[in-house]
Amino acid sequence: MTDEHSPAADSDPNATQPILVLRGSVRYLFMFLGVMALLFVYLSLIALGQIEMSRPTSGVGEGLFAILFLVVIVYVAVKARQVDFRKPTMVIGPDGIAGQKLPKLIPWSMIERVDIPQAGQAGFIYLTVRKDADPEILEQLRKRQPLERTVAIPHRWVPGFSSSEVKDIVNRYFERSRQS
Repeated sequence: MTDEHSPAADSDPNATQPILVLRGSVRYLFMFLGVMALLFVYLSLIALGQIEMSRPTSGVGEGLFAILFLVVIVYVAVKARQVDFRKPTMVIGPDGIAGQKLPKLIPWSMIERVDIPQAGQAGFIYLTVRKDADPEILEQLRKRQPLERTVAIPHRWVPGFSSSEVKDIVNRYFERSRQS
């Protein structure tokens, strides 16, 4: 374990504080779109009768699924164009949380609650922003119902940190802001 992750780092105010940087991956985006495109083509060929199945089918179900895959491909491509892959998607540091979709830094003092689901499949840490936070931040967060004042942090996808380390770092930042 390094010094920046040890409990001794908490007591030293000059200790280096880890900064978690989440970046979007173009490679995973292309892999996802490629698999979806292959499924779309395969189902389309079955629906058009170019590929015969062992049992005769009308092709209607395959055609509907092909259309569904095409809609998902278009939706993901449109959403991906809104992300700047050259910049971090989210940065979590001792000062607060900044993200591409957030208008400004959310300081830890504006975080009301940290929820870490204990289920093994839960992949997010949920931070609830206080009701009296900056109206510009609240306006941006309100666009995402039902998690109205919530910022979700994926703790399994932070490069260089394990899931438990990310949880510990977020809790440490939050607790430090509550003490001051």
